Amino acid sequence: MKTVTLFTGTESTRLELMAQLESILQGVVEIESYAINNGLSKRVSPDLVVLSTDLICSEAAPWFDASCPCITARRTLNMTRLDELFAIPVGQKLLLVNDAQETAEESVALIASLGLTHFEMIPYYPGCGITGGLERAITLGELDLVPDFVSRVIDIGPRIIDLTTVVEILERLDLLDEKANLVSARYFETIIRLHRQLYQSMEEKGRLNTYLMQVLDGVNDGILGFDRSGRITMFNQRCEEIFGLNHRKAVGRSIQHFFKSEEVDFLLNSEDGADLAFVFNQREYILNRFTVETRGAIVSTIRDSAEKDRMQLTLRRDLLRKGHVAKYSFDDIHGTSQVLLEAISNARKLARTELSVLIQGETGTGKELFASAIHKASGRSEGPFLAVNFSALQEELVESKLFGYVEGSFTGASKGGKSGLFEQADGGTLFLDEIGDISLRIQARLLRVLQEKEVMRVGGTDIIPIDVRIIAATHRQLSELCADGAFREDLYFRLKRLYLNIPTLQERRSDIQTLFKWFLQRNNREALSLSSEVQAFFQAYTWPGNVRELESVAEYLAAVCESPVIGLENLPPDLLMPRSVTTLKPEQPPLERDDLSLILQWIKEMRSAGQRVGRRSLAQIAEKQGIPLSENQIRSRLEKLEALGKIRIYNGRRGVELSSE
Repeated sequence: MKTVTLFTGTESTRLELMAQLESILQGVVEIESYAINNGLSKRVSPDLVVLSTDLICSEAAPWFDASCPCITARRTLNMTRLDELFAIPVGQKLLLVNDAQETAEESVALIASLGLTHFEMIPYYPGCGITGGLERAITLGELDLVPDFVSRVIDIGPRIIDLTTVVEILERLDLLDEKANLVSARYFETIIRLHRQLYQSMEEKGRLNTYLMQVLDGVNDGILGFDRSGRITMFNQRCEEIFGLNHRKAVGRSIQHFFKSEEVDFLLNSEDGADLAFVFNQREYILNRFTVETRGAIVSTIRDSAEKDRMQLTLRRDLLRKGHVAKYSFDDIHGTSQVLLEAISNARKLARTELSVLIQGETGTGKELFASAIHKASGRSEGPFLAVNFSALQEELVESKLFGYVEGSFTGASKGGKSGLFEQADGGTLFLDEIGDISLRIQARLLRVLQEKEVMRVGGTDIIPIDVRIIAATHRQLSELCADGAFREDLYFRLKRLYLNIPTLQERRSDIQTLFKWFLQRNNREALSLSSEVQAFFQAYTWPGNVRELESVAEYLAAVCESPVIGLENLPPDLLMPRSVTTLKPEQPPLERDDLSLILQWIKEMRSAGQRVGRRSLAQIAEKQGIPLSENQIRSRLEKLEALGKIRIYNGRRGVELSSE
């Protein structure tokens, strides 16, 4: 198979373009990619080199053979990310943030060429000299370059590769005639999906504007549409209830039939986004209006002000009662080490966007703490925050927990069914902890939900639209799981739109004393102090359980220590035991010992037959033999066999081998 190497300037661009090329060229060519700002370590010699921009040509050139053909990709905007730009107020000034003057100015021109000229964009790039004055910015995946004085960011993602470049790649590899139909079908698949809703929203008198249909489907307010003369063209069911008139009789009438002159003037002449309170049948409502330029029409929402206040109060109380609120903010993250402050700074930037976030960190480092803080600092802070830990959830319960179920869908299903976490988190954030532990089947369903922003309950047929931001976390290396076939690459790229690494306690040793004092204070034992021997021990200890382990030690000492100064003799006994003694070849329970012997026998048989050994193939053998071992359980058994020196586990196609091989 022909090979292509992609070079980009930044990691965010690499992830975006790699995901795009793989979705289009998967099975056609082999693709590898490198980001210049990550540093390069090896020279490559593919059939074709693709550069994301001319600006990186000199930096990339030493890392591929001069004989390799090389092209620069033509780039265009990702149309699926432009929704927020339409909501920018008319006349507002914003920064357009990119990595260089040329790319920033090109991006301004691209956005303007789409007709998005109702706001003003000022190019911003490193060294441009702008030091303040504007609070909003647009960026193309370069969140790290957004200046600190900007309070709100719209990230429309890196520019993607256009179709002409895809065709040129195939042409350079002599694959155009053979693969053109397949690749073009994949390229336009996304565009077709985006327009599907438009074709489904046909009404008796023709198509409605897509934005109008989204409003109609998504809110519980009156929706009134009319032309510039005031003639009504849309009158939804809620309007019928408010005004007591069937829509067939309302459409075609003038808005003067329902509103006073002051209200008519507001509807016809006020600015987009303006509000006006009015009274009808002794009830107060709030009018909001916007213009649909392409249709020459005006749309107004009509909301019952009392109902709005009541619903918001009820929702907030219900969220508090259920515990569906973020408990922690950035103020709850204690420490002053440089690595921690950098992580907090990055997290604050991530909070400004709506994109999914992948948090990487060892067990006990505070991944949920950061997820909660990101939610609290985001535009969704008033919405729900729900969390699920996949490592603590049985495989058969994951699907119904996430997506909900309808009555009668399985034995034991509650009467009337139950909403899943995605529905409950609508308008807020869903934290998926230990995402690396879910099965491939659940991964496929999760990917569809993230792509389509809709769910279907287990056993149901209704499509339920959702508006949820995803923050996922793991202590595993998902890229390695992808190479092993245990995690979907398309889901990995979808989750890793934004990335945050949480430092271990070893990496922030200067915070140990601060954290320990905080935990003592929380347990009303702030008067306790550490002896110099304990201080030295804490600094030398590896803290495999990270902050969570330090918290447990502090709680133990707060409960049992009677001396005002904590000495080595006061520490938990297991803390002082050498790690090698406590971790070397641990005794296994009888049933687990049987599993280890059985799995080792399967590996020997498969290797003797020349077969590749992996978790999936072992799980299939277990299933055929009626042995209840999931892929997750097999993974833990394999890790223990490797710790015992029986096997070696390799990434990629090599899989599992016996140590004696």
